[in-house]
Amino acid sequence: MYNTKNVQRTQEVDVGIEGTNQKKHSSNVGLIVGGVLWLFAVALMIALSLFAHTHPQPVPFELTTSRDLQSLPFPWIAQATMRWFTAINDPLPDVFIVPLVVFILALFRKFTAAIFVALSAGIGNGIDALIGDYVHRPRPNPKLIHVDSLLKFNTFPSGHSCHMMVFYGFLLYLSLTKPVRQWKYHLALLPLQIFAVITILIMGFARVWEGEHWVTDVVGGYLDGPLHFSL
Repeated sequence: MYNTKNVQRTQEVDVGIEGTNQKKHSSNVGLIVGGVLWLFAVALMIALSLFAHTHPQPVPFELTTSRDLQSLPFPWIAQATMRWFTAINDPLPDVFIVPLVVFILALFRKFTAAIFVALSAGIGNGIDALIGDYVHRPRPNPKLIHVDSLLKFNTFPSGHSCHMMVFYGFLLYLSLTKPVRQWKYHLALLPLQIFAVITILIMGFARVWEGEHWVTDVVGGYLDGPLHFSL
């Protein structure tokens, strides 16, 4: 009987060790795959930056895309909605929105998340500015397409698109983590989740439709954002 119990315990220990090894293997594979994808995204971002740098004026498909989008007969409510989403994510409103979110996260003792949001907003915008200064691609010309607002900032990458991926993308990710999903009031976050998804999806489209960016600028912003986020 004694030997039988020892054998059973040994088998249980072996199963536990095997399960731990499998988890470590899966974790290592995930890290490797994630690293490869991140490097691929970096290479693609560099390629897009070089493309934008060597093409200060839009290439035919960019011009065609913008004109096709602007020719669509959107009802006034859709146009107002796109402009509203853009306006509330302009730099000036973000001066109030980002600190407010940081404060709320700190209030719920999510200090790491609060620090990440604060740093990503500042560092991400700084890196975008450096990339923009290097690429030095001018904003769309109102002689080519309709432009809502004449801005002096560089057009690549799209700052709005990048900010959406970092700011709302992180908040969406945070709301889907296990501790938050197990929170008894987690359903109260559903409106925030829906708003975050809509904002991320609509922003790039809106920026091209408004004539503030070319489609390549928006793609660069959407790609640049996750690179900051993944770090």
